[in-house]
Amino acid sequence: MKEQSASATRCLESYVGELDRLSSLTMAAGKDYNDELTFILNHAEVSLDLLGPEHPASDGIVELTHAAMRCAATTRSLLLLTLRARESVRYAKVGADHANPGD
Repeated sequence: MKEQSASATRCLESYVGELDRLSSLTMAAGKDYNDELTFILNHAEVSLDLLGPEHPASDGIVELTHAAMRCAATTRSLLLLTLRARESVRYAKVGADHANPGD
């Protein structure tokens, strides 16, 4: 029975480690994506200021801004979900560590 418990613990630790690596990758990608969206939004704002509302390209820039804002909201949601998942993984790991204090 102890061998089964140790095997289950190793399996859980492997799973937790993989989830932690994936969440780190997801966080890094999400932050990079958010940086790019910030760049797009800032340049769209500057472009609108320089061109003025009467310029033929203004409507397109406004639509671009709205699309970038929707993407930014989605990115924030994904980052939040990843943070929550990461906390769950850490909680599971702590639980596994306490379940087998002699290991």
